[in-house]
Amino acid sequence: MKENCRVNAPIKFNCWKHHVGFIKKQISSLDKEEENKQLKKFLLLIGRSQMDLYFGEYSPKKISSLIILELKSKNSFDYDSYKVWLKSEGHNYRLLKLSDDSVWTLRLGEEPERYVHIHPGRYSKHSLRVKSTTLKTAICILCWQKLFPKIVVDLNLLNVLRKEFVFAPPLKSLKHSAGLDRLLNLFNSV
Repeated sequence: MKENCRVNAPIKFNCWKHHVGFIKKQISSLDKEEENKQLKKFLLLIGRSQMDLYFGEYSPKKISSLIILELKSKNSFDYDSYKVWLKSEGHNYRLLKLSDDSVWTLRLGEEPERYVHIHPGRYSKHSLRVKSTTLKTAICILCWQKLFPKIVVDLNLLNVLRKEFVFAPPLKSLKHSAGLDRLLNLFNSV
């Protein structure tokens, strides 16, 4: 498993939080139980809030390349020009629409070499708004199913995974997991 995807500088993009294709690739590469221990570290990268998760066809590298092309065409690629461009509409962010009609939010990154911080726009095409605990739980279930394909994930196992990896309270019933079901269906259909 990789800590993050490789994208072109100066783009900063947290693929564990925002890219279904990257997450699926990491899960499919999971082949040893000890790698499951790394999962806790990677789940921390997701944070504790809501986020938008991109499920379109573009790879992280293609997304970053398209955004770089857009910034260059707007003469806003270098750090100083980018800062001015970000604030030119009275906000600390800008939205960019890519050729697949997905919308991306661009902010100022904290790292000098990764100053273009991107994530999918809220409720944009090819994205889904999810809670961090739901995403983390879905990732745990998918990893578990990859490692132990014959074991059915029931409420008991789901709550063990939530406690051990997500540090989330148990669910009282599977009825409370509608968002999780929707997310698992998305991962299985993309």
